[in-house]
Amino acid sequence: MITVEGEQIEVIDAHSHMGARKKLAIHQIPPIMKWMAEDMLGSMDNAGVDGVVTFAIGVGEPSDYRETNQYIADAMRKHPGRIHGFMRLSPGMGPKDTLQVLEEGVKLGLKGIKIHPLIEHCPANDREKVYPLMEAAQHHNLTVLIHCGLGEDASPARLGEIARDFPKLKMIFGHSGLVEGVRQVVEIAKKHDNVHMDSSGVGWLPFFCESISWAGPERVLYGSDHPFNPMEWEIEKIVKHAQRHLKLKIEDLRLIMAGNIKRLVGIG
Repeated sequence: MITVEGEQIEVIDAHSHMGARKKLAIHQIPPIMKWMAEDMLGSMDNAGVDGVVTFAIGVGEPSDYRETNQYIADAMRKHPGRIHGFMRLSPGMGPKDTLQVLEEGVKLGLKGIKIHPLIEHCPANDREKVYPLMEAAQHHNLTVLIHCGLGEDASPARLGEIARDFPKLKMIFGHSGLVEGVRQVVEIAKKHDNVHMDSSGVGWLPFFCESISWAGPERVLYGSDHPFNPMEWEIEKIVKHAQRHLKLKIEDLRLIMAGNIKRLVGIG
């Protein structure tokens, strides 16, 4: 819990990573090779974060992420209410194997899917490799978080096609398109009410404030991209710096900091 204007506000981080890797993916500095449940819980306690949605840390080599998906499912059972696991998928490996990993993740009780088109070398809107996964996710009522920004394969336009073609699919555009794509993501969110965006990595405050003002506080989620970014940075960005400009109602802050992700993922 954090305190804002004398009110206690629940905090659930909608974008974080756990697991280990032998080879770096995109992120080179800091060179984080391992981030496990005990590390995550320590960060949460220090930042006043009540819960996290977490998924496998990206690896710089081919992987189906089965081992880390299992680890996160185990951590979720060990720390109920604090760790909420998503499965990570590698669409580039082809739909036959990846659909099997998805079904295994459902049986493990994982609550959603994370895909990173740039790390997995697969366009977000690939009809052959990604769309079957979206169909399965929609069938199982899973929330899908896809990295958005920094490359054409992960462009807002490509993710927007998914939102258009799967209107019942609950989507989070990870990082909100970062800086260059934020306004485009907001326009997509206006057209498709299944689109949400998380705060992580949106470094220019005016664009972040626009995402809340123009798309609405019910469409924006607090997320940190921890351990790559400190949880506290994103919390202060929202409740201190953005709030100075936006002057949101406490109930709107409650939505952004926890309520929206609880609704999407079905957290009681």
